[in-house]
Order: sequence, then structure tokens, then C-alpha cells
Amino acid sequence: MSGACLFAATAWLLQPFLSPQGLLEGVRPWDREGTRPGEEIVGPDGSPMVWVPAGEFNMGWERGCYDEKPVHRVRITKGFWLGKVAVTNAQYRRYCLETGAKFPEGSAQGDDHPVVDLSWDDAVACCRHYGLSLPTEAQWEYAARGPDGCIYPWGNEWDPTKCCWEGNKGPGGETYPVGSFPQGASWCGALDMAGNSWDWCQDWYSPTYYASAPRADPPGPSTGHCRVLRGGSWHFVVPRHLRSSYRHFCGPTARDSYVYGFRCARTF
Repeated sequence: MSGACLFAATAWLLQPFLSPQGLLEGVRPWDREGTRPGEEIVGPDGSPMVWVPAGEFNMGWERGCYDEKPVHRVRITKGFWLGKVAVTNAQYRRYCLETGAKFPEGSAQGDDHPVVDLSWDDAVACCRHYGLSLPTEAQWEYAARGPDGCIYPWGNEWDPTKCCWEGNKGPGGETYPVGSFPQGASWCGALDMAGNSWDWCQDWYSPTYYASAPRADPPGPSTGHCRVLRGGSWHFVVPRHLRSSYRHFCGPTARDSYVYGFRCARTF
């Protein structure tokens, strides 16, 4: 093959990643820092990611559950890319084809719906395959609430039309396709941070962690029995469970055919 033909073939294969800030400069989009909140790129798994800059926010809620207290100031010292939406069935199926992993039987909706029926272990393995990770619990809450500490991703007032929940289910009676609620976007452009499907986070869960957590980049407890999930899902009846500070937890090998999914992160 001639040099010109080889270059053309390579460019075609890499087309999704070629951009003024991308591979043409020798830097993959997800390997550089963003320049503004909500800046969007295509991640290594083919899904959109948004930039979340470093900053501070109040983590927890004084009127929340016992494990959301005490409210404490948290500093996120490093910006990070975060999945704009949850990983979809189509994207996870691609991962399964690449690695031989088993596609979850309970994730039976359309290709553009969030993949569910995944354990924490499943989610971590997929992230690592693409050089990514799950967001920490603090990163997830910061991306959902922002510096102003909004109660819901879109603001402080409950709006039943801005997310998928028990009172606003998807067309099949469960989830919506990812990104169906642009009006419910968080300050950094992340979508579906309330409802649709739960997001696994990196951290071990402890109900008392907030009392002793470091104020800069809290990594979660060093050990535990359960991992953290955030965001709520389509089958939640009570709006308070869809708040951005609400915490859920389950064992890392547990699966739920209705609700347990994930989104990836890339921290600098």
C-alpha cells in the first residue's frame, strides 16, 4: 500500500477522534484538560464526555438522610471528563465484543437506553478497558450540583418533567433513551443525573464517612462492604430520592435488572 493510501485508510479509521485538539496534534481529546464547563468531546469508548473544571461545593444536605450529614465543604482540585450520559446498551455491547465479556440479560431495552443489570465489578472492568474510571462520589455530586450546590441537577425546585422517574417513565414503562431530558442538564452539561438509571461510583460506602472525610478530593473509605450508587432511577416514587445528594449503596457484585448502570470519568 502506498504512503498516501495508508494515510487515508488510517485517517478514516480514526475519524471519530480527529479534531483541532485531537490526534492531529498527537493528543487524544480525553488526554488533555478541557477549557470550560460543559466542553464536549468523544471519549475512547465512543460516548460523549463533558468537562468538569476544578472547584468547590457543599457536599451533603442538612435536610437529607442521616448519611448525607454533616454538610461539608469539598474542594475538587483536578478537573475531569465525565460521561455526558450513562453508558448505553450499544456501547456496552461493543465492549463485550472486544473483550468477550457477557452482555447482561436484564438489559433488554433499545440500543440507546442505558445499560443496566451491571455490578460494580462489571462497570469498573469496562471503564478500565478504555483507560477510564468510575467517578468518585464527590466528583459525581459536584458534577450534578455545581458550585451553587443545587438540590437537583437543574436547580432547587422539583420538576417532574425534567427526568425519568415513576411519574414519568420511558416509552416501555422503564427507562428513556439516554439524553432525553436536555432541560434537566446539570451546570456542566451532564444529562440524566437524576432518574433513568443509577450510576455506580468508585467509592466504598460508609454512613458516617462525611464526619471525617478529607476536604480535598475525598476518595471514600479505604474498605467496606458496599459501593456507592448515585442519581436514582425510573422506578423511584419519591422525588427526595432523586436529589443530587441522595446516597444509595449495594454490594459490588450485586446486579439489578432495572436500575444499576454507570458512566465513565477521566481525571487529571
